[in-house]
Amino acid sequence: MLLQDLNGKTVCVLGYGKEGRAMVKALEEFAPECEITIADKNPDIDVDGDRHWKQVGEGWLENLNKFDVIIKSPGIPPSALPPTPNTLLTNSTQIFLEETASRSATVIGVTGSKGKSTTSTLIHEILKAGDKKTFLVGNIGEPAISHLKDASVNTYFVLEMSSYQLMDCHSSPPIAVITSFFPEHLDYHASTALSTGSTPLEAYKEAKSHITRFQSEGDFVAYDASSTGAEEIACMSPGKRIAVHAEDLPLESMGLKGEHNRRNAAIAFLTTRLLGVPERISIPVIQNFRGLPHRLQSLGIHHGAEWVDDAISTTPESTIAALDALGDRVAVIILGGQDRGNDFTALGKRIAASKIKTIILFPDSGPRIRKAIEDANAAAEFFEVETMQEAIEHAKFSILNSQFSISPIVLLSTASPSYNMFKNFEEKGAMFLLCIEKQNPV
Repeated sequence: MLLQDLNGKTVCVLGYGKEGRAMVKALEEFAPECEITIADKNPDIDVDGDRHWKQVGEGWLENLNKFDVIIKSPGIPPSALPPTPNTLLTNSTQIFLEETASRSATVIGVTGSKGKSTTSTLIHEILKAGDKKTFLVGNIGEPAISHLKDASVNTYFVLEMSSYQLMDCHSSPPIAVITSFFPEHLDYHASTALSTGSTPLEAYKEAKSHITRFQSEGDFVAYDASSTGAEEIACMSPGKRIAVHAEDLPLESMGLKGEHNRRNAAIAFLTTRLLGVPERISIPVIQNFRGLPHRLQSLGIHHGAEWVDDAISTTPESTIAALDALGDRVAVIILGGQDRGNDFTALGKRIAASKIKTIILFPDSGPRIRKAIEDANAAAEFFEVETMQEAIEHAKFSILNSQFSISPIVLLSTASPSYNMFKNFEEKGAMFLLCIEKQNPV
């Protein structure tokens, strides 16, 4: 469905956040004759102008069946929606994919449980260095739909795609990239699982699979060969499948830490090489790339230790990857947050095998993480805290009252999301730095 097809239709934009606002502007520009209703649970949303209907507050989900089309924002879980059998349900990502295909632009869709932001950025930077017209959009940047006017032949869109965005899509990007797959966002996908008779993990994988499921034989997918889940999703593509290994990157050392980041860089290297960017251009970009904020980001030496912000790590698997990247220098780790029911057994064993001396735990998952670590017979001291300030105070006390053979690291890598304490991982990382700099040594 193209936007011009919505002229004369009644359209409900469901959710008026960043993506919803961009969708309304796109409708105004490309489907000026459609009737737009903005539905949002916030009764105080500020809608530009008075051209559109509003359905806000407690009744924001009422009578949705009266619309011809509902364009749902990705943050609204499926469980929130009442049945709308007579209405087409779509999202801005699906519309963007169809619009760009009609304009012969190239979309490189990037997804993964972790690693998609780093890989997306690397692909974008390499294409830019290769003098390609490229835009970094989607989950990492500006809403993709806001760049329709830029879509043309020889234009590349690097589109970071979450499972939230993919689940309502019935088109796949011609170039797909899968960085990893492991349990994540299972609470969001639980309602879909219930309605389809599957498990939340199966529903999550089904959503992710939409990045390849609808590809054609002329398309291709690059994926991390070490991830079984990524390979399974890649195998759903009828196009060319490219298994990427860390060794495929012809580079001895790089600025990014960790084997997982080496695999991400290898994926970006091979993907852009297939798009015509030579090695002499891509390798220097990868060498000079120092990573994104809150992803194994060193905040420097403070109070006798190096403090590392890995606030993006909200699963046990990603925290294990962080520990593997940093090695035995990690002396203090801050864990815990919103409890999504993840299995912390492997994390407990990894910490028990480390030289970590102090473990600081946030609610709500903190007690379950502690049990997994204790069950693995770890020799460490535990502190359960309620705030980031408390966590930093305990970390500083531990560093100042211990002796180390190597320079110690204090690591924020919570293995859990922190929506019970912070708005997002960026806010969590910012508070980590603020408390480090604000508090005096104890």
